[in-house]
Amino acid sequence: MILTQCLETASRFAPAANTPIPALQDLKNAISSLSLPTGADGPPDTLSEALVLAATARSALSLPSEAIWGETNTSLAGILDDLMAQLGSALRREKADLVRGLYVIIDPRITRGREPLEIAKGALRGGARMLQLRDKEHDKGESLPLARAIQELCLETGASLIVNDHADVAAVVGSAGMHVGQTDLPVAEARKVLAHHQVVGRSNHEIEEIPESEAMGADHVAFGPIYDTSTKDVGYSAQGMERLQLARQAAKMPLVAIGGITAENAAVVIENGADAICVTASVGNAPDPEAAAARLVKVIEDAGGRI
Repeated sequence: MILTQCLETASRFAPAANTPIPALQDLKNAISSLSLPTGADGPPDTLSEALVLAATARSALSLPSEAIWGETNTSLAGILDDLMAQLGSALRREKADLVRGLYVIIDPRITRGREPLEIAKGALRGGARMLQLRDKEHDKGESLPLARAIQELCLETGASLIVNDHADVAAVVGSAGMHVGQTDLPVAEARKVLAHHQVVGRSNHEIEEIPESEAMGADHVAFGPIYDTSTKDVGYSAQGMERLQLARQAAKMPLVAIGGITAENAAVVIENGADAICVTASVGNAPDPEAAAARLVKVIEDAGGRI
């Protein structure tokens, strides 16, 4: 049966020493009493493979053909839910290194009359590591084709797509994750819609909000506006370098600096602790988005940032 094979194979996953997954031992203990046959396949090699097996087993538990162990099924369901959550958390921690370099927001309102997809292509050709689709103009159904197209570009180039605000769109297109503001969908509620491996970033405008975001389960934090910006009316004054340094000290996870950042001031932002710089108009309004992105990437690299 698919269920028994997935359960047994998943139980043989060996996580790294620094990746505690308590539910894995719970699964081993549970299935040891079921006398399951040893699977022919080897143990999962990666967190992703283990997560797929756990998710497949969890889905199989709901099939009538697998409802054979009565209360054991209920117990296994709880263990598998915990296991998927823990595997997902570990997988997202592995992805933390992807939050680096240039992060470009694709906003259909900020393109100088060009198609948003062209801005995305230029940003990626210029070396952007992350894109965020922030579409405040269209209904989600209208925005979905653009989200799918950008996700395809990101998969082709090894970049990551983050969807602003809309957990359902992020889930449907299979993006790397989503981004929420202080008053948007809470992180825990977003996780109910997203896949376990999808990340959630959260905006912060005050130093004390950063540990709050981390406590909520955000995978990375954005802090700003670093400089004055006309792209988005955030209602906050420029943070400046001193507060960016404080944000760096407060953040135990990747820190994205945002707001008014250009090629002229990006170096000092990196030097003061940002893992990534997030821009909109600096690329979206540039005559040549690819060249603008490439220039920003070079500034980041020259300042000692990871690209």
